[in-house]
Amino acid sequence: MSDYPTSRQWLSANARRGGIWSHIVVMAATASTLLLFVQAWSIATIAQRMVIDSASFSSVIVPLLILPLAFIARGLLAWIKTEAGTRAGILVRQSIRRDLLHRLGELGPLWARRQHSAALGNRVWDQVDSLQGYYADYRPQMILCVSIPLLILVAVFPLNWAAGLILLVTGPLIPLNMAMVGIGAKNRQEAQFLEMTRMSRHFLDTLRGLSTLKLFGVSRHQGTIIHEVSENFRAKTMRVLRLAFLSSTVLEFFSSVSIALLAIYIGFTYLGHFHFGTWGHGLDLFIGLFILIIAPDFYQPLRDLGTHYHAKAEAEAAAEDLIPILERDIATVEGGSDWQVPKKLGLSLDNVTCRYEGQSAPALDRINIDIRAGETLAVIGPSGAGKTTLLNLLMGFLPPESGSLRIDDGTSIDTLSSDAWQRAIAWVSQRPTLLSGTLADNLRLARPEATDDALREALEEADLTDWVQRLPLGLDTALGDGGQPVSGGQARRIALARAFLRDSPLVLLDEPTASLDRDSETRVMRALGRLQKGRTVIMLTHRLELLQLSDRVLMLEQGKVQALDSLDVLRAPGGPLADHFLPAEHIIHG
Repeated sequence: MSDYPTSRQWLSANARRGGIWSHIVVMAATASTLLLFVQAWSIATIAQRMVIDSASFSSVIVPLLILPLAFIARGLLAWIKTEAGTRAGILVRQSIRRDLLHRLGELGPLWARRQHSAALGNRVWDQVDSLQGYYADYRPQMILCVSIPLLILVAVFPLNWAAGLILLVTGPLIPLNMAMVGIGAKNRQEAQFLEMTRMSRHFLDTLRGLSTLKLFGVSRHQGTIIHEVSENFRAKTMRVLRLAFLSSTVLEFFSSVSIALLAIYIGFTYLGHFHFGTWGHGLDLFIGLFILIIAPDFYQPLRDLGTHYHAKAEAEAAAEDLIPILERDIATVEGGSDWQVPKKLGLSLDNVTCRYEGQSAPALDRINIDIRAGETLAVIGPSGAGKTTLLNLLMGFLPPESGSLRIDDGTSIDTLSSDAWQRAIAWVSQRPTLLSGTLADNLRLARPEATDDALREALEEADLTDWVQRLPLGLDTALGDGGQPVSGGQARRIALARAFLRDSPLVLLDEPTASLDRDSETRVMRALGRLQKGRTVIMLTHRLELLQLSDRVLMLEQGKVQALDSLDVLRAPGGPLADHFLPAEHIIHG
């Protein structure tokens, strides 16, 4: 049985994130109801005195002055209620989205890679946004649909118990209808969310593969498939909207019938056909008009609750998808956060086995390696040999199933928090990530407090000074969409500049010269030669030039160590790389 809270429990628990704004909604609506009594008193007093009592004009001056002030004040309170509800919803959404992004970071890139990027984007944006209506409208309305009818009953019963009884009996008809309509609302909303995720995934995959589709001449056929997927989403969305509109129509019908019953009672009492409910003091024009004016507001909170009921169904459907991520248990290490990163760092892998979730075969199988501080270790092997798994282990993304990973002073990585350990690592990916922002912003990902002089020094080490000098705004030049185009070689050297800026003792490289032209490769090689000085470097590569930069080469196959020695020893006659050395291609195949 799942330990996760239900969607209703989770939504209720997160309501406190709305702060004081949720309470302001209730207070504004309650104050508006009290002003409604003032309005009803003013109108009923004016009618009673002018029509029945034939009083002088001076007797109605006070209610005439109060009436417009009450209208204006109620309008202002309605604006405050709407504004406060919106702000409460925004606060909750921002807080949940922040937690969701933090949790995605905790789950790590290995978990994220198993999810479709469109589905993740749908969760972070669309599904969190679906909570707005629940916290801005539905939840405050749940309180108001109890407090406001009670206030009106307190005002009506002393005047006429029969009118109060009519309100009391007919009121439950509206929530009863809501319960019947809401039975299928959540299921329909969940189906819409699933179809939205499917459509997003399909559309994103099509965009990514558009060039391939064009080359194979199937882009028109794919357009037909996208149309069908979009139509399915439209149909499910229309089902949800039909239910919402039907619910509103039925609620309006029941409230209109209820008000009509009350009007019939008052009318027949004036005609002398009914003689009950008046507490013995009769039913004059003031009492009848006062009750008829405030009666619609008895049903209004219930009608509003019904109108916003689809927001509840939408929020519950979104919560069902968000809860397994946000409430998922993650093994975290609290200690070791004050660990000081050493100037030099060696590593020891003792009988380490790693296995990916859902996989039977280990990705790394009883690995024993000692990596000396300050050495450069190249890692080679065929696809699936365990090279990337080794990097994921060293980066702290994949905990070992058994065995231990220790630094050379004997400290086990298991005793350090992921944040503490990752301070010791600089990372250069095969496909560096450049975020939308300036060049300085992208560099400061490695060290947020770095000065402009430190940025320029790192760029010089990465052989980017000439390029930066040609940029229109230098460090303040925008990169990414709409900004300065960046080639693959320049992106790789920006990643190297981050590594220089971070100045960590352990540097992890993933094919740092892959897919580069000769000039870019030469520049990256020179930068790597400077980067490895005084640092422990572990790089995945098959390039001969990079292997020649290494002190030792680690050969992996099927998750096991096949060889670990210097390149010269491995290439010597009879060595494991003797038959793989192809000088024309400058590649070691494995």
